[in-house]
Amino acid sequence: ELELLAPVPLNLVNYRFVRAGLDDAALNALNQRILVRIQDEGIAVPSGTMIKGRFAIRVAITNHRSENEDFDVLVRETIRLGRAL
Repeated sequence: ELELLAPVPLNLVNYRFVRAGLDDAALNALNQRILVRIQDEGIAVPSGTMIKGRFAIRVAITNHRSENEDFDVLVRETIRLGRAL
């Protein structure tokens, strides 16, 4: 249910939630809503960007205290919110 929108050369990941039947405009709006909810709920603090007309949730993995569980939570919550919205 998640799609990478750019190569992952180092510590920067650009992804979005995808749902069958939605065009890019609807997916852009959905992913913007997901991003705001992730931030508002205190799950994580990713940013957003546009890549070739597609809105991406952008995660810069720079904190030396980050653990695998932190990213598992982000993935799980992105999917939960995407399904719920």
